[in-house]
Amino acid sequence: MIVAGVLGLVVAAHTATTFLWIAPENAFSRAAEEPLESAMDPVFQQNWSLFAPTPINVGNSLEVRALDADLEATAWVDVTDLEITANFTHQLLPNRGSRPTRMLAARAHAQFSKLSDDELEVLGQHYHEDAWPRLAEALDDAEGASSAARRELVLDYDRTMAAYATEFARATATELDSVYVQFRVVRQRATPFLQRDGAPSEPKTYTFGRRPMYEFPRQDSDAFDEAIERFQG
Repeated sequence: MIVAGVLGLVVAAHTATTFLWIAPENAFSRAAEEPLESAMDPVFQQNWSLFAPTPINVGNSLEVRALDADLEATAWVDVTDLEITANFTHQLLPNRGSRPTRMLAARAHAQFSKLSDDELEVLGQHYHEDAWPRLAEALDDAEGASSAARRELVLDYDRTMAAYATEFARATATELDSVYVQFRVVRQRATPFLQRDGAPSEPKTYTFGRRPMYEFPRQDSDAFDEAIERFQG
């Protein structure tokens, strides 16, 4: 009975939190903005634009490149297109390998689109040493600073994109001795059906500044190398 009661309280609390999160903005949700974000994002985030009458109509891509100590750079690579081509296009049973960077780019954009202009300017600057502590400090000092929960989430996405770019740089052999990585999110709006014969709209690009090579603990570089080799095969 005790276990059932505890589980009932957990379910009730999560249901109430979810209701506040997805409900139209109100005095309660504004007052609890920071704890709500901490509880719901990114695991329980809901994007209701998936459903009619306004389905998702924008594609998000992640592009990466590497730079050496002299700032000589590789070409930008659309790693989202690489994943989709290898794991989704012309596949009878597409797998989840087509989704990681597409979801990463979409979720990152969902957060930094809510930042102030000064915060966006901070993310576009280059940080070669002590990147994320300095980024955290600069975001905290930026005019119109967002909640601490959102700033921390933005930094998590920034690190994640840097880690992906780092692994990609290591997995794709070039003559460049990579020291830094850079990434950008590209958003391409779908052409409406009635305008399908016209030229597509210009994509919108947000470019983050240079970051040092980064690796999360227990990151599996060998598995990443194998995946990229398979994608490019």
